[in-house]
Amino acid sequence: MEKLWLLLGLISLVECSRIIPPLYRYDDHDGCHDTGAYCFVRIVFKQDRDPFDSSRITTDFRRNLLDWGICIKECQRELEQFDEEDRQSLFQPKFEINFTYIVPADLWDQYLDPFKVNYSELINICVNNRLKRDYNFDRLAYSEIEYCQDVPGTSRSTPGWSVIAFYAIVLALASLLIYANVIDWLGEDRLEGHVIVSSFSVRRNWTLLTKQSSSDLYRDFGYIDGVRVILSLLVMSIHYLILIVAIPLKNPEYIEEVVKNLFMVDIVTSSAVLVQIFFAISGLLLTISVLKDGDHNPIYDLRYARNKIKARLIRIVPVYFFFMLVSIVIPDLPEVHVGPVGYKALIQEQARCRKKWWINVLFLNNLPPFGGQVCNQQGWYLAADLQLFVVALAIVIACWRYPKHAKNLLSSCVVVGLVIPIGIVYLLGLESALPFRLSDAQFLHMYQLWIKHVYVPSYSNITSYLAGVVVGYVYHQNRHNNLNLDDFWVLLLSLLKDIKEVPIIFQIYNIIKRARVPLLALAYLPTFVFYRYEIPRSSWLTIIHTVLYRNAGVIAFCVTLIECFQNSPGTIRTFLASKPMTSMGKLSFAVYVLHIPMIRIVLNWIPPTLELTWSSPVWMVPSFAGIYLIGLCVYLCIEQPVSLVLKHYWLGKN
Repeated sequence: MEKLWLLLGLISLVECSRIIPPLYRYDDHDGCHDTGAYCFVRIVFKQDRDPFDSSRITTDFRRNLLDWGICIKECQRELEQFDEEDRQSLFQPKFEINFTYIVPADLWDQYLDPFKVNYSELINICVNNRLKRDYNFDRLAYSEIEYCQDVPGTSRSTPGWSVIAFYAIVLALASLLIYANVIDWLGEDRLEGHVIVSSFSVRRNWTLLTKQSSSDLYRDFGYIDGVRVILSLLVMSIHYLILIVAIPLKNPEYIEEVVKNLFMVDIVTSSAVLVQIFFAISGLLLTISVLKDGDHNPIYDLRYARNKIKARLIRIVPVYFFFMLVSIVIPDLPEVHVGPVGYKALIQEQARCRKKWWINVLFLNNLPPFGGQVCNQQGWYLAADLQLFVVALAIVIACWRYPKHAKNLLSSCVVVGLVIPIGIVYLLGLESALPFRLSDAQFLHMYQLWIKHVYVPSYSNITSYLAGVVVGYVYHQNRHNNLNLDDFWVLLLSLLKDIKEVPIIFQIYNIIKRARVPLLALAYLPTFVFYRYEIPRSSWLTIIHTVLYRNAGVIAFCVTLIECFQNSPGTIRTFLASKPMTSMGKLSFAVYVLHIPMIRIVLNWIPPTLELTWSSPVWMVPSFAGIYLIGLCVYLCIEQPVSLVLKHYWLGKN
């Protein structure tokens, strides 16, 4: 971390050439009152050569795509002395544009039609006049309205049902919390058999949050909550930086210089492994839970599977759906003044959620047919995790019921899981690793093909989940059959005696255990090569790197998990399993769901052209502290009480 800060500090001292004409230029938003129209405009001009037409990954912004905020009153004032001939000389009709440059107009239904009729030509001429007058720019640019506000800080009226539903839910939760905690305060004798009071008691939920289990499972895997905290902070940091890049910047050339550094390229691209580790943890815990149930009551039927899925939905749905509703109503809440940055941070998200909410409700928002302009973009992980949960549940149950075929079944699933991303990368001619382009980050990577077809689909991540399943199976065997994968000398003697007597898992484990560091180096260090050199997308080098990049990190993590439950905890694991870390780990789900809406609200307060410096990431510290504080409130007031009530009435659990 110290090296990263030093690197950012050194980059901040480098003289960056200004981008002319500026990528972002915003008229005074709050001062544009008289005409009541302020429009966000996408401006495109032709280039002699497209730097993105290359197999090399280009990290820069598109220099020929400008994002300006236009006050109609100012344009009318600037052009009032122009005659018709002068106006027509500055007008540029639309030409063929072969890249994504604007959010789809159907996001706004018919709302933009009158603005386009009245102001499209005016803005087109006004923009070209400014380019020529202020920047001595000798090319005409095509301008297209992306969105307009009648009055600064206002947007389209929100459907009544969403606002009513939001206030009704908040009122119901507040009433239940007040009622339950008053009864709780009066005495514990009043709690017996009272489901609502027991579930909504803040005191009891706080006890559940801070309580540490004394079970064998917690002794072996309690540190995973601490791992979740570290991973969550890293994921939030990446999302925070992506959202920062997506908003108007005063010095976009600075961030261009930062991401051109080879060390920074490797850091950004290796961040994809964080989500894979989360998948592996889910697969591990699912397998341990199912096998443990089998030890006590080995009856796996449709009812058992249905109850497992119900329990999963109970954990996910209440908080997830609540914050999806929050995304719809945030811009229309009292005292929320939506400015230029707020349009990108709040209004666009509101429009997406109005149009695409049903895709999230059905947990389909991670599949390519439904990709692009999705609501609550971070929700793709919840959809993928639920889909993989159902598939892995079926696989584990099948392995339990048909143990003779378990090895063949798992092997087949792993092979399929390895082949799928390789086939996608080869057939679509995609990159082997996360292609981080600032031009894609402006659209939150929603239209990036690698993200859409490789990163977010569940079928491309099945090997990560299955890796966790294998670790869960090894753990179960270790606890029941005294399996010791670290007994190398016994295995070696067995190999010399008869290789057929040695389980294949022993051989694979010992090979991977000794090769994990070189594998990690081969997977993540050479990534910068694809940013520096022209390497064919469908070459063998790309395919080999795809295999390493998609699997090395999660395999190394899973081998480390096996080492951990076979050995006594050290200082790091003791810290990760401490009460503060395990308590924060229980907040991970709520924090993950709410952190994007909260960051969007914070960005709404930022001036329209933020200047980035090496110290800008410092603002993440108070932001994340606030997010965890809100996550604590959500856990105590929504996640835990609602899940307890649903488990009681839907699953019949006390």
